[in-house]
Amino acid sequence: MLKLAIKILIILLSISNTPTAMLNIFTFILLLLAITTTALCQYYNRKKITLILTGSYAILSLFIPAGLIFLPVLFFDISAHFSLKYTIFLPLIFLVINDGNMQTAFFRTLVGVVALGLAHLLSRIAELDAVNKEIHDTNTSQKIILTMKNQQLLESQSDVIHLSKLQERNRIARDIHDTIGHSLSRALLQTGALSAMNQNEAMQPAIDALKVTLTNSMNSIRNSIHDLKDDSIDLKTAMLQILEESGFKTSFSYDINNEMPNAVKNCFLIVLKESITNTRKHSNATLITVTVAEHPAMYQFLVADNGTKEPSEAGHGIGLQNIHERISELGGYCRMNYQGGFKTFITIPKEKGSV
Repeated sequence: MLKLAIKILIILLSISNTPTAMLNIFTFILLLLAITTTALCQYYNRKKITLILTGSYAILSLFIPAGLIFLPVLFFDISAHFSLKYTIFLPLIFLVINDGNMQTAFFRTLVGVVALGLAHLLSRIAELDAVNKEIHDTNTSQKIILTMKNQQLLESQSDVIHLSKLQERNRIARDIHDTIGHSLSRALLQTGALSAMNQNEAMQPAIDALKVTLTNSMNSIRNSIHDLKDDSIDLKTAMLQILEESGFKTSFSYDINNEMPNAVKNCFLIVLKESITNTRKHSNATLITVTVAEHPAMYQFLVADNGTKEPSEAGHGIGLQNIHERISELGGYCRMNYQGGFKTFITIPKEKGSV
């Protein structure tokens, strides 16, 4: 749109200093020819076509001086394909070819220079606009990358904090076991010894009551330690450690967004260990693939290897039977097959797995 406005301005400037005697029907035809030429140059926007069209019009102007009136507008098209140092001398054609009126020739030269200047100014603006868009796109891309990296950093920090909490729970459980647990065990032994040494029957009920209290306290401590250790299991880290120690090449995918019940965690870990053991004993596999996924109503777990050797009496081992029993207790479903390698696919409903 800006190019069109500039071309109209150049044509109006060219006509403004044209003698009235030259403004006739023939001049109007030349105007239409110049407009058609510049429109074709702008439409195709190719160097070769622009040279042919503007060159043809310039040759015509040599034989028909009235054509020089509209030649400046074609300078605008030529400058789109050549630098200013190659086009700056084009307006001098009006001083070489003129109708004897030097004032008009100088004016046309001036209009030609203006046309070239505006064309190169517009070209420079377009270049700066392209650079600006590129900078904007680069900044947008960098913002997206930075946002993603920040998100990854936050997730990484969240994982570190979660692991730190789990490690702290493990430490607390270990400290309770090593201090209070041992103290209670020693107190129970001392109570038993006291009961055996007691000669006063009146003291025996009190000693028995103390023994019951210490026993209940010991059981409570054991349950608390058990709960702490179960809560401190990080399934992803535990699975990665098992896979790393397996000696196989592995592929691991973990897509769990919420905390998984301990019963399901323990089940998946036992299944993974048993599957690796079976692969090591009965398969010629080199790759183990593990996928853990959470869905709105269920957890899914897949263990597969790429072995080509099918074991005899498949599915009748004690370990595999134990897997089926554990999954059944959680209300889940287990499917095993040997197509393209040994695969174990498990689905456990969330409402069952949380029991």
